[in-house]
Amino acid sequence: MGIERLTTLAFSMYSNKGAYALLLGAGISRSAHIPSGWEVENMLIEQLAATQSVADIEDWHQWYKDKYGDSATYSSLLEELVKEPTERVQLMRGFFEPTDEERELGWKKPTKAHKAIAKLAKEGYIRVILTTNFDRLLERALEAEDIIPQVICHENDIEKSTPIVHGKNVTIIKINGDYIDCRFRNTTEELDNYPEAMKNFVSRIFEDYGLITCGWSATWDKGLVDIVNGSSSSRYNSFFTNVGEASDVMKALAASRRGEIMLIKGADDLFTELHEQVVALEQNNTSRRLNYDVMMSRVKKHLSSEQYNIDYSDLIEKFGTEAYDKIMAKAYYNFTITPEQFSAYFELHHNAVKPLIDIAILAARWGKVHHIEAFGDILVKLCTKPIKNGDSYIDGTQYLHALGATLLLNAIGIACVKYKRYTELTKILKLSVPAGNFMGFHRESLLYLLGSIHWDYNTLNRLAGTNYYYPWSFILIEKLRSHFKGCFTVDSEYENIFYIWEHLKSLIYGYNQCYILREFNVPMGQFLRSRNEYKIRYNGEEPYTVFFENADKMKDEWEPIKQGMFGGRYEEYKKVSDQAEEFYMKYMRY
Repeated sequence: MGIERLTTLAFSMYSNKGAYALLLGAGISRSAHIPSGWEVENMLIEQLAATQSVADIEDWHQWYKDKYGDSATYSSLLEELVKEPTERVQLMRGFFEPTDEERELGWKKPTKAHKAIAKLAKEGYIRVILTTNFDRLLERALEAEDIIPQVICHENDIEKSTPIVHGKNVTIIKINGDYIDCRFRNTTEELDNYPEAMKNFVSRIFEDYGLITCGWSATWDKGLVDIVNGSSSSRYNSFFTNVGEASDVMKALAASRRGEIMLIKGADDLFTELHEQVVALEQNNTSRRLNYDVMMSRVKKHLSSEQYNIDYSDLIEKFGTEAYDKIMAKAYYNFTITPEQFSAYFELHHNAVKPLIDIAILAARWGKVHHIEAFGDILVKLCTKPIKNGDSYIDGTQYLHALGATLLLNAIGIACVKYKRYTELTKILKLSVPAGNFMGFHRESLLYLLGSIHWDYNTLNRLAGTNYYYPWSFILIEKLRSHFKGCFTVDSEYENIFYIWEHLKSLIYGYNQCYILREFNVPMGQFLRSRNEYKIRYNGEEPYTVFFENADKMKDEWEPIKQGMFGGRYEEYKKVSDQAEEFYMKYMRY
């Protein structure tokens, strides 16, 4: 199995709970010895032929067509064999429910895949399942987990159903019908064109949810393929799983939906492993929450006295090494990045550096100089990626390696601005990273590596599923917000400090000449738009506005300059500030 893709899928499902819909075909029930719709039709035709003393026909569907002048349908076959609805259900039950002998053999009961899907649904990770199957194995697996699903097996059921977004339990859409209902779709004509109500309903699901297919080749269901192709792309990724070589139709479908083909051993392996990985992520997160208070108490103790300096260094070195190892374990970038992969890698990196972020905030608030400066070595280490023989990457994807370090640097910056630790911040921002960093074979400024926005704005909006002028600002501000909950009375104070830091970072970037081209340039961000809003709507009384106005009033006594930023000279600050303003005016996004 493509374990890396499976892990990506597990991270995506974990971090986007309930955002994925399953599309299941006959392959999901194959190991349960449930016949496919085509096989059921063959057996019904054979039974019909037996009543006419006909046997040993090579192509039963062709025999039926020659005999009756039309293709076989469930409706026509059932009308010939039995007359009453109850009799029809009993006839069909034999194909989908086990006999005593089959029950002893363990046939026609929920498989490992069905059970794993039911567990994922119980835990809230799956809320929508579409299936082309007629059997009731999914329902039985869900009921074993005390879940009574909402089942839609005909377009007439849609109007009476609870909207999926409001449903408490999982919704199963049996696109081609249910054997008990006896209104099936299985002929080429029926599968080529679905009723309008079903088309619209299913299309909306494909637009709102990410998609995971299993046991479905896409070869025979032309109408369903058309619905997928005609639906607007979801902000979530699509994973098209297949045993062996995928069909051309599936490959084209994956390409049109910007999804991925995943090679799997089978449905049982896929969903069992997927459930195990999602549970592992859940348990890891729960364990982290339980240990958080203990960790933070220990950090506070280490910050309280010089006698704990070694203990403090050992602690953050431990968390730094753990973060680096977690990131390096998934440091493979030879793929075209998708929104789902972006989300999964961001979650991986965020989880890796979370303890470091929280310790850094405490260090900025209560620690000495060396407590904060110790994070410089960790930032440098997180930016490194030793080159190994055979390593390769697709341009743009290597920037994923910087996500954890970028979050940590920005958290340190916000905390240092909040608690006026400009001396320590200045030292960190002067650091450089040796060759073998994620950008290549040359030593680079730490601020260039982590302060530049390496993706363009349109790419970032696409990857993050946003639509902002400065998407990177919003990504960072939201990812870090929870870490600063106890530091600010209200969110607006946090946002003010974030924009102060973002602006300062831009100016220091210019002052340290972090740009790789000779022409002066600096990073831009939402601070440019926010400062205009603060001046117009809030009469210039917001902390952001006051902070930079004080620079011109206090000059060398302005706290950042007093602590050594911009060489400790107002003239240097003014020079780079004026250059930056010209750059902002020329390139700012409106």
